[in-house]
Amino acid sequence: MKQLIILSFIAVALITAMSCNKLDQDRYGAEVPVTQYYKTLEQCNTSVQQAYSLVDYNTWWEMGNWRFLSGEAASDNAWTGNTYQDTHPFYNAVAEYTLNSSNDRNEAQWIQLYKSIGRFNSMIEGIEGAPIDEDSKKQFLSELKFLRAWCYFSLVRDYGGVPLVLKVYPPDTHLPRSTRKEVYDQVIADLLEASSVLPKKSAYPAADKFRASSGAAWTLLAKTYLYVEDWQNAEKAANMVITSGEYDLEPFFGTLWGYDYKNGQESVFEIQFGSSAISSPNYIHNDFIKMLDSRAYGGWSYYTLSSDLENAFKSEADSIRLQWTMNRHGMPVAGDPDRPKFNAEPWPNNGVRPSSKSGRHSRKHYVPVADKPANGLPSLNDKILRFADVLLIHAEACAMQPGKEAQALASLKRVRDRVDLTTNMSLTGWNLIDAVRKERRLELAFEGDRLYDIRRWKDQSGQPVINSILGPNGSFVTYNTKESTDVWEKNNVYEPQNKGANFNPSVHSLWPIPNSQIIISEGAIEQNPGY
Repeated sequence: MKQLIILSFIAVALITAMSCNKLDQDRYGAEVPVTQYYKTLEQCNTSVQQAYSLVDYNTWWEMGNWRFLSGEAASDNAWTGNTYQDTHPFYNAVAEYTLNSSNDRNEAQWIQLYKSIGRFNSMIEGIEGAPIDEDSKKQFLSELKFLRAWCYFSLVRDYGGVPLVLKVYPPDTHLPRSTRKEVYDQVIADLLEASSVLPKKSAYPAADKFRASSGAAWTLLAKTYLYVEDWQNAEKAANMVITSGEYDLEPFFGTLWGYDYKNGQESVFEIQFGSSAISSPNYIHNDFIKMLDSRAYGGWSYYTLSSDLENAFKSEADSIRLQWTMNRHGMPVAGDPDRPKFNAEPWPNNGVRPSSKSGRHSRKHYVPVADKPANGLPSLNDKILRFADVLLIHAEACAMQPGKEAQALASLKRVRDRVDLTTNMSLTGWNLIDAVRKERRLELAFEGDRLYDIRRWKDQSGQPVINSILGPNGSFVTYNTKESTDVWEKNNVYEPQNKGANFNPSVHSLWPIPNSQIIISEGAIEQNPGY
C-alpha cells in the first residue's frame, strides 16, 4: 500500500506541475526524495512503468499537441484548422511563423520535456542506489535513458543546443546551453548504452510490450544519425533492426490505423492509451484525439491536412495511403461503414463559420463509430517509431552514400510494394534521394516528422529544403496563392491562404527559447538568433 500511495503522490505532483506554465519550481529535480522510495524491485519496476506516461502527455495542452502543431501544421502537410472559432492565437503564430519567444505552445513543449527529463533523472538516481539485482537495475536504467534520449532528441530538433541535465540539481541551479553536437552526442551515448542492454521486443511478456526494447533504441539511434548526417552509422543502426527478425511491415497499410492495433509486428515503440500496463488513472485515454476529429462528430477540427499533401499522394497514384491518411469531406471513411460520407464542415453552417480550412482530417488518428467508447474517451495508441520508418531511414542513409543504391532501393521497394506501387530500380544520385524523401512524406504523413525532415534535408546547392517550400516565394505558398483550385481552402479566409509566407530561413530553422526560461535562468540560457 505504501508503494501505491507514493506512486500516486508522484502522479499528483506531475499533474500539478503540468498545470503551471513555469519552470521556477523544481526545473531539474523531482518532488519525491529518492531516499523515500526505490527500496524494492517492485517499487523500481513500478516507477519505470510510470515513466512511460511522461514521454508524450496525452492531453491537448502538452507535447502531443506540439507534435502536430510544429511537426505538421508548420509544414506543407497541414493547416492549423479550427476556423469556426477565433483559434488560440498562439497556435496560428507557430503555423504562420509569426511567433515570438513568449509563445505559450512553444513554452509548453520546452517545460514538459524538461519536467520529464527531471523525473527520469530522479528515477535513475533512485534505481542506481536501490538494493536490487544488477540485471534488473541495468534494464531499468537503460529504459529510462532511452526515454531521456527521446526527450533530448525532441529538444535539439526544436531548439538546437539546450542545457544538458543529466542529474538532479538544486532548484536554484542555472545551466547554460550545451552545443547542438554535445546534445546529439549525449542522445547517441544514451541510446548506445540502452541498445546493448535492453531485451528484444519478443522477450517481453504480452503485458510489457509497451516497454523500450533494443530495437527501439537502435531505431531512435538510426534516426538520430540522420540528423547529424552520419550516413554510415544510420545505415548500420537501421540494419540492426531490419536483420533482427523482430519486426516486419503489416501486410495491409490500413491495419496500422485500426482502433485495436497495439504493439503489433510493425510497432517499434508506441505510447499506450487505455492499457492496463500503465496503471495510473491519470493516463487512461487519448485525450488528444478529439482535437483532430471533425466538429461535426464532436471534435475540435484542429490540424486539417492540406490539398498539397493530397496532390502528393495523387501524383504517385497512391490511393491506399491517401484514404488511410486523410478523411475527406463527402468521401467514405476507410474502414468505417458508418461514415459513408465524411462531414468536415468546410462550408458555413447556420451562420457559423466553416470548421475546417481544407475539408481533410487525419484518418490515422480517427476512431470509427462502432469503436467509440460509451464515455467518449478513446484508447487509440500513438505510434512513435515503426518499422516502415526504419526501412526509410535505411533507404535514405544508403542513398546518401555512393555505391549503396541497391541497398537503398531494396528498402524503398519494401515500403512501396505494400501499397501496390512500382519502384524504379534504376534510380541513382539525386533522383534516388528525392524518391526516398517523397516516400517519407507519403508513408509518414501526419506522424509528426514532416517539418523536421524538410529542415534537415539539403538540396543540391547545400541549402535546407524548407527554404524552397516556405517563405514568400516558396512552392507551398505559391501553390496556395496562385495555383490552387481547391474550393475549400481558397474560400475559407479565416486561416490565411499564404500560410508559410512569413518563414525566414535566417530565423526559423529553430524555434525560440521561451523567454520565461531565459529569465528564470538569470541569463545563463541565450536566445536563438532572430528572436
